[in-house]
Amino acid sequence: MIARVPSLAHGTFITRPFPRARTVKPSRIDAQRPRVPAQRQCALRATASSQTRALAPSERASPAARAGERTVVIADTVRARANALNGAMSAHVRVALLALALALWLRKRTLNASSSTPRRKVIVLGAGFAGVQAAIDLRAHCDVEVIDGKEYFEFVPGTLAALAGARPMSTSTFADDAATRAQRAIMVPYAQIFKDKRVKFTCTRGREIDVRDDCVIVRGERSSMEDVRLAYDELIVATGSVYAGVIKSSGVGREMTMQGRMDAYAEARASIVRGNTTTIIVGGGVVGVELAAELAARATKANNGSSVVLLHAGERLLDALPDHIGTYVTKALIKSGVKVYVGQKYERDGENAFIGVANKNVIRGDYVLMAIGSKPATEFLKRATDDSSENATLDVPLDQFGRIRIDPSTRRVIGVESRVYAVGDVASKPPEHMLASYAHWEAEYVATRIKYHGNAKALAKLGAYVPPPRLMAISLGSFDGVMVWGDRVVATGIVAAMFKALVQFWFIRFLPAPYGVMKMLPHMRCAPRDPARLSPASSS
Repeated sequence: MIARVPSLAHGTFITRPFPRARTVKPSRIDAQRPRVPAQRQCALRATASSQTRALAPSERASPAARAGERTVVIADTVRARANALNGAMSAHVRVALLALALALWLRKRTLNASSSTPRRKVIVLGAGFAGVQAAIDLRAHCDVEVIDGKEYFEFVPGTLAALAGARPMSTSTFADDAATRAQRAIMVPYAQIFKDKRVKFTCTRGREIDVRDDCVIVRGERSSMEDVRLAYDELIVATGSVYAGVIKSSGVGREMTMQGRMDAYAEARASIVRGNTTTIIVGGGVVGVELAAELAARATKANNGSSVVLLHAGERLLDALPDHIGTYVTKALIKSGVKVYVGQKYERDGENAFIGVANKNVIRGDYVLMAIGSKPATEFLKRATDDSSENATLDVPLDQFGRIRIDPSTRRVIGVESRVYAVGDVASKPPEHMLASYAHWEAEYVATRIKYHGNAKALAKLGAYVPPPRLMAISLGSFDGVMVWGDRVVATGIVAAMFKALVQFWFIRFLPAPYGVMKMLPHMRCAPRDPARLSPASSS
């Protein structure tokens, strides 16, 4: 049998075959129908019975027909309820859309009020962690131009593993192509980072820079070329630090390009990882510890007769961290085969040998890596002249280490106009804050201050800069490490290695690490744990 059933979607009828006849149980719809008095029901039944007896057998309604009628009634009721529900939902949707439109209008009005003046011009010197983060945070609010001496960003904490041809949570194959992939994974061209064109990038390619109180001048590459004058309303100095050696790109010569940097790395790696060699690492800070651990892990797996020696003038490794962390790391390095010497200074004797100042012991090797001597990149600021005219170079105050003196509550440079800031390793701050995470947070804070320019209420709500707690992962190989929160070791072994891999994945993509949230975390300043309870074999 064919029946016409109403469609709920368009209010029209569609034709479909009825299913097999079945008994339809009373439903809630039946219960909601108006009740008919008993006398009226008897009369209706009598009338229906007489009409049914008057029909011919072939004309009487079949069970399927009655089921079809019931289906039509149910469909009508459902459609009516759906229309009522849609009406109620439409009312709610209209209210929600009206509220959203009002909120957007108020936000636009606020932005227009704050942007009634022209967009501020911000110059960022240096494109490391701090410089890139500041530019990303400001690009929607200001006209930003970033100046750097090289064409690419390098994730410096990953260079130590890449030098050994490894990556966090990745098994090294000792093949040149694997080492190249590990190295390429920590390098990103600035053209890719600033591909949306909202940030203008200038590569100086070794040209000199003059910083003045209202502009930055990029000198011409040759005497015949004109200087480039870049005016600014706000200046952020984020030039970072430099290392002597291959650990960090110098940004000059062939290392201005990605290919030149990769070539320099490949040459250093070929000298370090060849068999039957002894590599001497000078410096027992985080850089020296991680580098020694990565090279020792590679030598152990390759079983090629290579060895690693770590020299440190301090009483213990990792002087800037609590004692129990240095003790744990020392045990882990010795267990992996690293020869650790601490407690005295060593003087260099020739190209690849050192003599202890106290006991005169001689340490000889085949290759030397310097993990000390990090210097702030402020040489361009030391060319201040005595000229008091408008053409004088900006006189930026430096501390005894060559870092820029700042107001720690605002990150502004002391003694200079309020529109000059210094963030990252170039700023004078405690040694424990010389981490990429702090560079990120400082840049985010300064960018927020610049965005709130002229808004006293917003600046008051932002308040002074509060350093978030220290959260770091020290790599002890591809699948080992130490995770530190404040003064406490919260994870070791593969868990710490996984966190290290996550940090690299996160920060090389400049994903958010909101300062406003991180500063509220507890600093975990507590009594040190017993070093005997921290075994290098643990993986909790």
